Amino acid sequence: MNRKREKGKRNVSAWPFACCLLPFAFCLVLGCAHPQTRLQADEEADRDKQGEVKTIGDVSVVANAEAIPVSGIGLVIGLDDTGGGAPPGPYRQRLEEELRKRRVDNIKEILASPTTSLVFVRAAIPAGAHKGDPLDVEITLPRESKTKSLRGGQLVECTLYNYDTKKHLDKNYEGADAYLQGHAVAKAEGRLVVGFSDGDASSKLRQARIWAGGRCLLDRPFYVYLNSNEQRVRVAKNVADRINETFHGPTHGVMAELAEAKTKEIVYLNVPPQYRLNLPRYLRVVRLVPLWETEAARIPYHRRLEDQLLDPAKTVAAALRLEALGQDSIPTLKRGLSSEHPLVRFCAAEALAYLGDPSCGEELARAIKEQPVLRAFSLTAMASLDEAVCHVELGRLLSESSPETRYGAFRALRALDENAELVRGEHLNDSFWLHQVAADSKPLVHIASRNRPEIVLFGEEPTLIPPFPILAGEFTVTANKEDTRCTIARISLRYGQSKRQCGLKLEEVLRTLAEMGGDYADAVEVLRRADQLQCLSCPVAIDALPQATSVFDLAKAGAGDPELRKTHPEIVAARADFGSTPTLFEKGTGGRPQ
Repeated sequence: MNRKREKGKRNVSAWPFACCLLPFAFCLVLGCAHPQTRLQADEEADRDKQGEVKTIGDVSVVANAEAIPVSGIGLVIGLDDTGGGAPPGPYRQRLEEELRKRRVDNIKEILASPTTSLVFVRAAIPAGAHKGDPLDVEITLPRESKTKSLRGGQLVECTLYNYDTKKHLDKNYEGADAYLQGHAVAKAEGRLVVGFSDGDASSKLRQARIWAGGRCLLDRPFYVYLNSNEQRVRVAKNVADRINETFHGPTHGVMAELAEAKTKEIVYLNVPPQYRLNLPRYLRVVRLVPLWETEAARIPYHRRLEDQLLDPAKTVAAALRLEALGQDSIPTLKRGLSSEHPLVRFCAAEALAYLGDPSCGEELARAIKEQPVLRAFSLTAMASLDEAVCHVELGRLLSESSPETRYGAFRALRALDENAELVRGEHLNDSFWLHQVAADSKPLVHIASRNRPEIVLFGEEPTLIPPFPILAGEFTVTANKEDTRCTIARISLRYGQSKRQCGLKLEEVLRTLAEMGGDYADAVEVLRRADQLQCLSCPVAIDALPQATSVFDLAKAGAGDPELRKTHPEIVAARADFGSTPTLFEKGTGGRPQ
């Protein structure tokens, strides 16, 4: 059954878009009618072996922790006679029904026009999302579509639905399995950007993205599902109370309780602001919050964790458990900052960051520079702590040599304050962001293909080096060997011909390109071609997002990888305990709210 569900997610064109709506709103909010699994594997190893303290993880599982794939049928307009209209079939029928509901006139003429195209629209609503959160949207064409290119198109607002299978909804169902349409859970619209898919040039023109082009129509809180032998009102209330006592503060812009016992089985769980960039860590820490049955157990438990924190073999789990005790653990964790072991210092600093204590800043910055395996976790922790030391240290990291460190620091600073002077950029042609940072550092160009259309220029004025002829879609950028300026020309069936000259500085080239109507795909193609022709004054990095290092990557340390060989052996040995890549640096296209 699960294999069938996964196959349906990957191949939207195979999804039967049934017309019946199912009354399972409760199932929709929870993700499924039964608890999902749920981040338990690594916690099992962290359980208190002596069993003296019962935690929330001992009586429950965390559920609704997976993204919900959503999809719909949409209409793209404004194509330059490269569309294929809407081929006959069930998808066209569905689109016609949607347009009739909106009282659109001349539907048949619209769907027959070469300036339009029927498309599949896909997105994913991440766990922990709130109503109104933005979603990244993927646009594809039906296999039988005659559309040649989606370049320049605009998606008319469409509705996205979730889907489930008959057999998943009813385990006693014995007929042929099929997908059923659920409720409207998202909307999508906006300007299409092509050129970021896999495949040859023609296939890239038949797929598109809209960054933040969708919006969520529901809240998707995590929830704690009590084990069958613990499903009592008293236990559910105790779980909610302990979470609220441990994590307090505003959620989603207002003061509210983080946890609420909805029934004797389920406790809804919101996310405190300091964990919004690292949801996996939040769920791990929640499971380690003690359910204090006796106050007498608290003192010896805390003392034992204090000893374990200073032991490199136990420090990862001990720091998480101390974090789960809340503010009372800050003095103990600060003592860990003076340890001779880098792993102990990092674990203490990371926990202090999520507890809001600025004493961790310098140690986290040191870990980012000296311990590559810890880079993603340290940057995220600093981005979660809005203190002066974090802003200062992250600003310094923009000048480091590693692209992952530089762009990771940029992302962390933007997460702290997107209007800060260090990372404030310009939105060119209503299509992409251009940032110039760390002017006195070594030059680097960074391109993002996920999360947000942005180009970051690091260092001393990256420039084009003549001679070169660069062809990018409708644009050409040329310069002869002795030229001090370049010529940008555009030949378009829709917009005609135009030509302009500008300096060789990359910032000028990109700005002129945008002023002539170029979008993000055009800008990225210019940079890719320039990099291939080796006519750029600096390297180009794409999606240099720090990641949780895999066991495979760690194995490369023995094969001569200079970056990973810098990592302390204790840290390499403890890698499996750190968890997955933080939310801030996820590489999925689901559109995690930023």
